[in-house]
Amino acid sequence: MLVLLSAALVLGGNALLDAGWGSALRSIADRVLPNPEIVMWAPAPEPGSHASSYADATGAVANYVYLVDAADDRGNVRELQLIFFGRESDGEGWLEIEARGGSGVRYRACDAAEAPAAARRALDR
Repeated sequence: MLVLLSAALVLGGNALLDAGWGSALRSIADRVLPNPEIVMWAPAPEPGSHASSYADATGAVANYVYLVDAADDRGNVRELQLIFFGRESDGEGWLEIEARGGSGVRYRACDAAEAPAAARRALDR
């Protein structure tokens, strides 16, 4: 029975990944797992540099998935997945990101001067 359940989970997970739901699954996992939330900063991704996109639940617009290098106030860098809902990034300025695991949970536009110097140095900006 356990073997059948495991096989069903693997096949179901692969089907979701093949359907473009990998980024959504990653985001959900980062939100439900007990990862600490940390503030990080990154330059806004360039337009057209998204890793993938998928239709929103209504099918009316696309959501754009970006993978960005972000740094915390001590200069520690990690890759974060950011989802721009219904629009692409404009590539202007920086983002202040509330991150959990490898996902940006919330983000807001900010000026480079608002990012700590250690974060800017770590990202060579």
